[in-house]
Amino acid sequence: MQDFSAILIKIDADRASLLEKRRIDVGDIRKVIAYAQAAGKAFVNKVTGRYLAYCRPSITTYWVEYNLKGNEYEILCAYSHRMEILEGFNIPPKSPERSDDWWCVKCNVPLERATVKLTYLDETFGVDLPSCPSCQRVFVSEENALQKMALAEKMLEDK
Repeated sequence: MQDFSAILIKIDADRASLLEKRRIDVGDIRKVIAYAQAAGKAFVNKVTGRYLAYCRPSITTYWVEYNLKGNEYEILCAYSHRMEILEGFNIPPKSPERSDDWWCVKCNVPLERATVKLTYLDETFGVDLPSCPSCQRVFVSEENALQKMALAEKMLEDK
């Protein structure tokens, strides 16, 4: 198992409490940041300078929003969901919608809304979400993960 303890993170007490309620630990956060840095797979908000990255080390996808200050990562938010994002299958919408705020770090292009495929409990479905038009990396906001995706997960589990 790889040691990510050298990644310096800063989390204030309020955020730490929220992350504890969400059952997201510092190790999960460090994995996301290490993956984003190694692969260049993150999003950057061109207005605020904030980054958002994710990885799926197991059955859970973890998302971390952070500021980079020198070699320290200030954690602004973290959330998770259990749906799997099937990257590479994005379908452009009939009327493209572009985000000038969030950009793909790897491709240096703004995100565009596309129909992306998600899967959970052997069910696959399309959802319109922002994604990189080049590498097709998908952006899931905190609101979508904690409200819409959580509701869909519950409904599929209750089937």
